[in-house]
Amino acid sequence: MSQFQHENKQLEHTFPFLAWKNTQVNFPPHWHACFEIIYMRRGHTYVSVDDTVYQAQSGDIIMVNADAIHGYFDQSPNVSFRGFQFGITFFGDDFIPLRDIIFNVPVLSAKNMPDALSLCLHALLDEIASEYNRKQIGWQLAVRSKLYELMLMILREQSKIIPHETIQALSSGSGRILSFVFKNCSDESLTLEDAAKALNLNKFYFSRFFKKHIGQSFHAYLTKTRVDFAKHYLIESKMPITDIAFNAGFGSLQTFNRVFKLLTGRTPGEYRRENSAPFSPLVSSQFYVGKLP
Repeated sequence: MSQFQHENKQLEHTFPFLAWKNTQVNFPPHWHACFEIIYMRRGHTYVSVDDTVYQAQSGDIIMVNADAIHGYFDQSPNVSFRGFQFGITFFGDDFIPLRDIIFNVPVLSAKNMPDALSLCLHALLDEIASEYNRKQIGWQLAVRSKLYELMLMILREQSKIIPHETIQALSSGSGRILSFVFKNCSDESLTLEDAAKALNLNKFYFSRFFKKHIGQSFHAYLTKTRVDFAKHYLIESKMPITDIAFNAGFGSLQTFNRVFKLLTGRTPGEYRRENSAPFSPLVSSQFYVGKLP
């Protein structure tokens, strides 16, 4: 089986819950043993969940089941979101039979939900974040009760919620192509010919299709994706820049420095110093590469 990053979450044993907000959502394929909810407040991003690619826009809610291989890429410049993660022990045993129903739709589209439901879900997520950040007396009870209410609303309305339009591999091919690039961009030897062959496409057709439907050349998109992931490592990990270069799919530190500065106007070191932020749960230095069990 292919290798993906396993994120070793450090949730508190007594109250396994995290909430945060951020403007950087690009993240390579990974998995973890906790549930994840991303509330897109502004902008859009692509999200890959178990081999299917979706586009999540402002107001949408991304629901990632525990142990699902997922990641985020090609975000818009103005992204803002709230993130929530909670462990499998956060709810009681009664939640186990229901969780796969609740997390059955990876992206809940605001435009396809009743307005009243969308407003209620957004309000609950904002209230959960507020309780978590203020930590007034009884905040754990408030967070747990509001998250229970959120799950209940989603469960009862699930049959009425239409999934966000997916990028269908069989109809347009775009989702299949984006998913392949997303999962293989760290391979420094990846070429257009390799990608076309892996997807069973003629390389000339593949090149034309990429420019027409993705809006840029394969090489330009691959390079941009690699730089996006490098930004992620620079901002939210303590990984040495040399290791970041190779993890992001660049064949040498010299090439990485040159390309990174060309696309961002800054060296990797400058970018890290200007944008380093406190620890964010989306990114942890406690990653290791391993196969799924």
